[in-house]
Amino acid sequence: MTRLFFVVIQVLAGFVVTTSYSTANLIDDAKLDPSIQLLLGLQHGTGINYGFGAIDSTDQKNRSTLSLAVKPGLKTQINLPNSHIYSGVSLVAATTSLDGEISGQVAKSGDQALDFDHSYIGWKNSVLDISVGAQDFTIGDGFIIGDGNYNQGAENGQYWIGAFSAWRNSFVVRLNFKKFLTELFWLRTDNDFRDGRIVGANFEYRDDRYGELGISTVHVLEGDAFNLRGMQAWSFRVADFRPVRIKGLKFFGEWVLQKGVDDQAGGRKNAAFGWYIENEYHVPLGFYTPIINYRYSNLSGDDLETEKNEGYRGLYYTIFKRGWDTWYQGEIAGEYHLFNSNQITQMFKLKLPLSKTSFAVIYYYDHELHEKHYVNRRVNSKKWSSELNLGLEQIKSSGFYGYFGVALSKPRSAAKEVFGNDDFFVVQTFLSYNFVR
Repeated sequence: MTRLFFVVIQVLAGFVVTTSYSTANLIDDAKLDPSIQLLLGLQHGTGINYGFGAIDSTDQKNRSTLSLAVKPGLKTQINLPNSHIYSGVSLVAATTSLDGEISGQVAKSGDQALDFDHSYIGWKNSVLDISVGAQDFTIGDGFIIGDGNYNQGAENGQYWIGAFSAWRNSFVVRLNFKKFLTELFWLRTDNDFRDGRIVGANFEYRDDRYGELGISTVHVLEGDAFNLRGMQAWSFRVADFRPVRIKGLKFFGEWVLQKGVDDQAGGRKNAAFGWYIENEYHVPLGFYTPIINYRYSNLSGDDLETEKNEGYRGLYYTIFKRGWDTWYQGEIAGEYHLFNSNQITQMFKLKLPLSKTSFAVIYYYDHELHEKHYVNRRVNSKKWSSELNLGLEQIKSSGFYGYFGVALSKPRSAAKEVFGNDDFFVVQTFLSYNFVR
């Protein structure tokens, strides 16, 4: 079955590329860009869930997973007087094997998918950009709006490699006027956690010297398994912000207020908040420039003694906007336990250039709970875990990206109450190659 699965996708990919090349030779005012992306994710974990074992019928404490995906795509552009029409389509074939996703929560061994990811069309001139269909859409660095697909396995075939990214359906209007950007959007999620639909607006001011300021608002029209319908969120953010004249120093930050009501939970009122502040400093050492980051994020938890919902929910945050694991905070805690809710995290990051295209990265995370409960289970401490991630990154202009890393998470009091006392260790490899004509 798996072999047939990949034979089919290879035939489809070849058809797309061959057809696009021949067509491009006949149309002078059109640009066609075929592509094929290959994705591989290999992980092995020990002390799964701090010794509790996988959250499935196996209860395995040691697990391995292999995820593969092939993603052929085609982008087109037809030039018109003072404007152009553009479109894109991509197809994903993905599968998970070995033991399944290592924590046992989502993708299972044998999960397969063959489905469209992107399918959109748009029109654009120097000021106005209108697009409709299944497409990517991100606000800022993806803290609240980024990934339109949960990649939970089953119909998506995989989890960790994030092969699907597009919003299932969308309508986006952009107005670009000098330093100002206005975006109006209607978005629909995938079906992993049922049907989610949101509407909102985003406003940005961008300055080459001082950075970016942004304000956005989001309203959930239809919720999902997290009972989001009726939620209203407002955010204020800064990006690449350089308030002082220190070369190589910049700041990132965002503040989010979640209000409205949870219509799917009896009209419960929301009173939650989430925010982070992060600095990045390119240390000028002459021949060598390491990069240092520090981030503090505070994402409120629900007070179980009140009728309101004070618990911040991470909405649709993304994986890879400002680098590896932008908003999955930690290879272990961020991927499998804490999902940007009821969470206080400090991140220390050191990025060491080894060459023009390769880097060594060191992450340290200190994780705490905002309130003394985990998925509504009361605990006696807020201390969750300490986590160290070590990785090697390879980035090439040819379209290749590679990451090899290890992660060690040591449970603290709260995690020990919920799971166990063992250290959770993961070794992993992620490879991506994107061929574009």
